Amino acid sequence: MKELGSLVRRYNSLNTVKLGAAVLVLYSVFLILVSVIHEPWYDEAQAWQIARCASYYDIIFHIPHYESHPPLWHLILSVPAKLGAPYEISIKLINIIFSILGVFLIEIRSKFSNWTKTFVPFTFFIFYQYGIISRPYSMMFLALLLAALFYGGKDEKPLRFIASLIFLCFTSDYGLMIAGGITLAWLSELLIRHGKMFFKELFLTKKTRLAGLVILLLTAVFIIIQVYPAPDMGKVTDSPVLYNLFMITLAGPAEAFMTDLLTGDLSGAGINGIPGTVAVVLVSLLLWGIGIIASYRRSALMDFLLPSAFFIAMGTIYSTPHHYGIYVMLFLYFFWILGEKPVTRKVFPGIKRGRFTRACRISARAVMAISILISCYWTFSAVINDAAYPYFYSREMASWLRDNTDEKDVIMASWCPVYEKDSQGNDITGKPKAVIYNSVAEIAVPLDPYFARPLIDNEILPYQFLGKMSEDEIRDYSDRVKAAGTPDYILAYNENFVPGFLAAIDSGEERYEMEQAFINYRIFKDDLYYYNVMVYKRAAE
Repeated sequence: MKELGSLVRRYNSLNTVKLGAAVLVLYSVFLILVSVIHEPWYDEAQAWQIARCASYYDIIFHIPHYESHPPLWHLILSVPAKLGAPYEISIKLINIIFSILGVFLIEIRSKFSNWTKTFVPFTFFIFYQYGIISRPYSMMFLALLLAALFYGGKDEKPLRFIASLIFLCFTSDYGLMIAGGITLAWLSELLIRHGKMFFKELFLTKKTRLAGLVILLLTAVFIIIQVYPAPDMGKVTDSPVLYNLFMITLAGPAEAFMTDLLTGDLSGAGINGIPGTVAVVLVSLLLWGIGIIASYRRSALMDFLLPSAFFIAMGTIYSTPHHYGIYVMLFLYFFWILGEKPVTRKVFPGIKRGRFTRACRISARAVMAISILISCYWTFSAVINDAAYPYFYSREMASWLRDNTDEKDVIMASWCPVYEKDSQGNDITGKPKAVIYNSVAEIAVPLDPYFARPLIDNEILPYQFLGKMSEDEIRDYSDRVKAAGTPDYILAYNENFVPGFLAAIDSGEERYEMEQAFINYRIFKDDLYYYNVMVYKRAAE
C-alpha cells in the first residue's frame, strides 16, 4: 500500500501542463479513430435529418415541442447539413470538437490531480457515450466545465459565469434544470453572505450581474416555452413517477460510476434482482455521502444539492440509463469548484483529526479510483465491441441498397401492424386492425442521411414526427402510399410485419422472400443489445 501511495504521489508531482497536453493528444487520437469506426444510430440521424430538411422556423419554434430539448444542436448541425456536407464526417467532427474542448479544460485549466486528469477522459460516459455517439451531451459536458472554470470569479466577473449557464440551458432540458439549480445555489450563497442586505446587493450593487441574471431568466423562460410538450405529443414514458424517482436517485449514481446491474434493453427495464437492487442503492448512498460530506466541509452544500435536486426532478419525468452519465459531469463540476474552496467545517466536531479522518479521506479516494477504473474498463469493452460489430445497420444497409437497387425500384419500410387475434389469442397476420404509421421512421430516418433524395417511398417526413396524425392526414398518406405501387423491396424488423403491411396497401397477394439481414449490436458499457433488420424482395412471378 505504501508503494502504491508513493507511486501516486510521484505521478502527481509530474509536470501538469506537459502531462495534460500528452493526455489531450492521446484522447483526441483515440476519439477520432473510434468515431471513424462507429456507425451512427437513430438519434444521431434524427438530429441530422431535422437539421437538413426542416425549416429554421420549425427548428426553433415547432420541433422542440416534440423533441423536448432546445434547438441549439439542430441549429449547429444545420450549417453543414443544409450546405450538403457529408453526414458522418460533419456530425462526428462537431461532436469531437466539443468533446476535445471539454477535455482541454480538464487537462489544462483544472486543478485535479495528475492521475485524475489521466484517467477521467477515458471513462465510459465522457469518452464513449458522449464523445463517440454524436448528441448534445458533448455540448453539455463543455458547458458544465466552463461553468466550473468561471465559478471562482463569478462575483468579480459574473458575465462569464452567466454566459456558461446560458450555454448550458441551450444544450438540453437537463442542462436547463441543472443551470437553474446552480443559479439558485449562487443566490443562496449571496443570501447567506449578505443577510438582510441581500436585495440591495442583488439589485443595486452590481448592475452587470443583475443584467446577466435577468438575461439568464428570460433565456430559461424562452426555452421552457420552446420545449413545452405539444398537446398531440405521444407519451414519453409509462413508468410511474416514484419508480423514476427511485431509479434516478438511488440507481443512477451507482450505474454512472461503478455498477452494471440493469436488465433489459437500453431504455432500462429495472435492476437485476434483489441483490442487484441492494448493491446499486448502497453504492449510490456511498456516492451521495461522499459528495455531501465533501461539500459540507467546504460550506458548499447548496452547490452540490440544488443542481442535483433539479437534475433529479427532470429525471423523474423521463430518464434512461444513458442519462445517468450526467452524474459524471455533475461530479466533475462539483469537485472542480470544491477544489477552490477552503475546508471550513468538521464533519464530526468531537473527533480530532487523526486516523479516523485520514481513513475517511483515503476511503473516499479509493471509491472514486475504483469507479474510474471500472468505467475505463467499460470504455475498453465498448471500443472493442464497436470495432468488432456494427453498432447500427444504417451504414451497411445504405451501401447495400445503393449497390442492389435503382431509382425505378419502389422501396418501402414496413409499418408496425396491430393484428386481430384468433380464438387462441394468436395474431392473424393477414388482418391488421390498426397500423402505427410513424414506425416507418424507425427504419427510414437512419438511412436517409446517406442519400441525396428520399430513399423510402412511404416515409411521412424525412424525420420522426411524434404528433398524432388526423384522419384526413392518414387517409391522404395511405392513398399516396398505395399510388406508389407494389413495393419491390420491403424493409422490416420482423417478418410478421410484412403480411399486415401488404394487406394495408392492398397488395396481399404478392410474395416476398428475405434477401438480406442486417444485425445491430447496440453497445452500452460491456453489454451488447442486438436485433435484425431485414430486406424482403418481391418474388419473381
